[in-house]
Amino acid sequence: MSRNTIIVVAVAAVTATVAAGGGAAAVVMLDPGGAHRAGAVARTASPDPTGADAPAEPEPTPTVTVTKPKVVRKTVVVPQPRGGGSFGGADQRFLDAIAGDGITAPDGWAIEAGNATCGAGYDYAYRYLTDGGLYGYHVQTFLDDWTLTHGGC
Repeated sequence: MSRNTIIVVAVAAVTATVAAGGGAAAVVMLDPGGAHRAGAVARTASPDPTGADAPAEPEPTPTVTVTKPKVVRKTVVVPQPRGGGSFGGADQRFLDAIAGDGITAPDGWAIEAGNATCGAGYDYAYRYLTDGGLYGYHVQTFLDDWTLTHGGC
């Protein structure tokens, strides 16, 4: 190898090391006779303490989050029309009256409860009707509707 080739190779090695940000480079001189001499370690300028020369941190990769909507299932009970049932006359008018007042109850039970509570004391009627599922605030309305549609007890 010629002396010019050695110098070119050495300069290329130093340049590559410094460009890669290594900060220090060692120069090794090869001699055609097979012996080599280690040169002094060259040091580049120390990094800027403010970080201005530091390579920028890579931007974080955006994360895509897919949120699946929560499935809410509701059971809706559609009230059956009261007309045309097996009840007629005063019983049907009673069923229509309590439905109009917002009271929902099975037809057969409502007629049975009306007969069972008609003429009974309020405390007994309250226990009977609320045990059957009526709200306490519907008890008096239920009793009044029975009395009005049946002409008393």
